[in-house]
Amino acid sequence: QALSDERAPLSPCRSRMARKRKGSRAGSKASACGSNGSADANDGHRPQEQPQGPEKQQASAVKQALEQRNRQALEELAYSDHGFCSTELRREVWLFLLGLTPSETTDSSWRRLLKGLEEEDSNQARVIQADVMRSVYSWDVHTGLGKKTRDLKRVQLSEVMHAILRRHSGRLGYFQGFHDIVLVFLEVGTPSQAYHMVERLALFHLSDQLCCPFDKGLLPLLGVLFHLVSMLDALLAAALAEAECTEMHFAVPWVLTWFAHSLPRLHHQVMRLFDCLLCSHPAAILYFCAALLIQHRDVLLEAPREMPDMVGTIQSLPFKTVDVDEWARSVRELMQRVPPRQLLSRLDSQRRRSLPVTSPLLHYPHPWMRPEVPIADGDWSKLAPVYLPNGGVNRKGFLRRLAALPSILGQGGTRLVLRALGLGAGGGLLAAALALLLRAWGLSDVALSLRSWAKL
Repeated sequence: QALSDERAPLSPCRSRMARKRKGSRAGSKASACGSNGSADANDGHRPQEQPQGPEKQQASAVKQALEQRNRQALEELAYSDHGFCSTELRREVWLFLLGLTPSETTDSSWRRLLKGLEEEDSNQARVIQADVMRSVYSWDVHTGLGKKTRDLKRVQLSEVMHAILRRHSGRLGYFQGFHDIVLVFLEVGTPSQAYHMVERLALFHLSDQLCCPFDKGLLPLLGVLFHLVSMLDALLAAALAEAECTEMHFAVPWVLTWFAHSLPRLHHQVMRLFDCLLCSHPAAILYFCAALLIQHRDVLLEAPREMPDMVGTIQSLPFKTVDVDEWARSVRELMQRVPPRQLLSRLDSQRRRSLPVTSPLLHYPHPWMRPEVPIADGDWSKLAPVYLPNGGVNRKGFLRRLAALPSILGQGGTRLVLRALGLGAGGGLLAAALALLLRAWGLSDVALSLRSWAKL
C-alpha cells in the first residue's frame, strides 16, 4: 500500500546512488530552526536560536529530568508546551528514552552490513530506492535545499534503512513510509545515532508494520483505533460507521509514519509529536489519531455519510496549522480518561485475537525500562518481541500471552484472576517460581514480564 506524496516531486533517478560521504555545506537555505549538531550529518542547517522565556524554563526542566533519569518527568514535559525544545536536547532525550547511551551510538560497525549494497537488486531494494529518490522534500526545512546536501541525505537514508533491515533480515521488512520516520532521526542525529535509535524503534515500537503483512499488523491496529474512537466519542464513531469508514483506511499514513508524512513542519510539528510518542505507551499513536478526529468532530459530523465524502473531508484537515502543543494536551486528557491498559482490556475477543502476539501494544514497558531485566552482551534486540520463537505461536507463545496479562488487565484485574485461580496471596510466589523456570528454558523476556505478577 503505497503512500501518495503530493509534497514530493519525483526527482530524476540514477540507477544506483553513489556513496557520497564527503558532505557539502553549500546550497542549504533550509532550516530556520535547527542543526543536528553532528560531525557526519553535514546538512548545512543554521544554528538553532537559543530558547527564551517559558521555552528556556522548559529546556532547563528537561535537562534536570534527564540528569535525574526521571522518565516520568520527561513524559510530563513531552506533553507540555515546547516539548523537548531543541534538536540538540531532543537528541539526548530520545537516546535515553530508547534505552541508549551516547557512547553506544558512536559505534559505526553497522556500516559493515552495507557490503554489496550497490549490487543488490531485490524487489525490496528497488522499492527503497524509489522512495529514497523522491524523499527529502518532506518538510519546511527542505525548501531550497542544495542538490549536494539533498543527495547526501538520501545516501544516508538509504544506508541506515538497509543496514537495519539487513541485520534483522527475516524478521523485519520494508514498508513504504518507513523512510519518513528514519529521515526524522537523521535530522536529529548523525547517521550512526540515527541507525541505533531507529533500530531500537523498529524492534520495539514499529514491529506491527515491519514484521507483519498489513492485513496481520496494520489493519488490526486500525481496528483498535476505531474501538478507541467508539469509547471516546460514540456520536463521531457512529458517523464514521454510517459512512462505512470503520476500517479507518484514511489513517494508514498517520499510523505508518507517525504523521511524519502528513505534517509539513519538521521542528514545531513532527519532532514535537515524536517527543510524545517516544516516551509513551505504543498505543499513543492511536490516541493522537483519535484526538485529531475529535478536535474536528463538528466538521466531520456535518460531512455527508458517504465514504468518499467522509474520507475527502478527513484528508482535507488543515495539517499546516496543527498546533501540536494543543494536540498533545488533548491526547493527555484522552489517555487519562481511557488509559491504554483499559483500552486493551475492553477490546472484544475478535480484535484482541487479531493483534499479533509480537505487537508492541502487548509488550510494554520496554525491557530497558525495567531495572531487573538481564541483558547479555548489551544487545537488547534479543528481547524484542519479534525474536520470540515462531512469533510466539506455540506453547511458548501461550506463555508469552499469559505474561502479557498484567499489562492488559491492570493490577486489579490480575489480582482477580489470581484469586479466581485460588492462588490468592500465594500468586506472587507462584509467579516468581514460574519466572525462574522460564529463564531456565531461555525465555528471560517472558520471565521478566511474569515477575510483575509477584509484585501484585
